[in-house]
Amino acid sequence: MVLSAKPSKQRKALYNLPWHKAIKLMSAPLSKELRQRFSVKSIPVRVNDSVKIVSGGYKGRSGKVVRVDVKRRLVFIEGITEMSQKGKTKLVGIHVSNIMITKLDLSDKYRRQILERKGVSAEIIQKEIEEAEKAESQSKSTTTQSQSKEQTEIEKEVHG
Repeated sequence: MVLSAKPSKQRKALYNLPWHKAIKLMSAPLSKELRQRFSVKSIPVRVNDSVKIVSGGYKGRSGKVVRVDVKRRLVFIEGITEMSQKGKTKLVGIHVSNIMITKLDLSDKYRRQILERKGVSAEIIQKEIEEAEKAESQSKSTTTQSQSKEQTEIEKEVHG
């Protein structure tokens, strides 16, 4: 940061950080399960990560990251909305210090490189990717089954 101890100069330096340094400030702690699996305490938040809010008015709620605002250090989470004055629903920004990552999105090769630099072996990362793909395919099959059941129930109601 800045050599000065003045709070105003510290804030100014924080607001005018270059992009590559601001992204590092978007780091959030990993859940205990992920911490044991990857041996990493924190990592920058990205879109499609699953997070849990650990403090603030929305404490305890969780969801998938929809958008990340690096300039304001805010994370926008799916399902956490409020009504605007015009009556539309809008996403609420949650400061990155108030969240914890519960599931990592490892589809990005640069994200995998970050983990490898931090000491996570490539085999662990590959295994994690395969598990995520397997879980995703299972969830898709269960949703299609439930949708087909709902469709048949609707047809029964309509036809008698």
